Amino acid sequence: ARRPQTETAERGTRMTEALAVPTVTADQLELVKKTVAQGATDAELRLYLYDCARQGVHPLDRLIHFTKRGGKYTPVTSIDLMRTRAADTGEYAGNDDATFRGGGEPPISATVTVWRLVQGQRCAFTATARWEEYCPPSGQDHMWRKMPFTMLAKCAEALALRKGFPRQLAGLY
Repeated sequence: ARRPQTETAERGTRMTEALAVPTVTADQLELVKKTVAQGATDAELRLYLYDCARQGVHPLDRLIHFTKRGGKYTPVTSIDLMRTRAADTGEYAGNDDATFRGGGEPPISATVTVWRLVQGQRCAFTATARWEEYCPPSGQDHMWRKMPFTMLAKCAEALALRKGFPRQLAGLY
């Protein structure tokens, strides 16, 4: 059997490796400007690249999305980055499918439970996302209108992941 200190050290190593700052070449930077961060000002691009570097992700991996809300840059974390951060702990124990409230489309809310091993016990962390609180304004809601259940379920899962893994997901929205 492994010793707890060894397991903790290995998880720490995995987390450190995950946060290594990737190099962005000049060619990649031009590609980021033309695709991933299209329309970014120079200051917004610098901030976006800083956000990616701080989280140890390459901007072309699209784990942090460059978005503008109300004309201002707002980083949006992908659900894949949150799932990866949870899995890197070695304590992520899966999640349940979303359940929805409301009979029509769009749904009123989505609820997701994420599971984490806490002192050897599988513990539930449940969160609910409400349509009215998360659907972006008209004009920025294309994916929300196309796949309303998927988009709301991702928000609920992200909330549950942040509850279950607060240290690993602090500051990621």
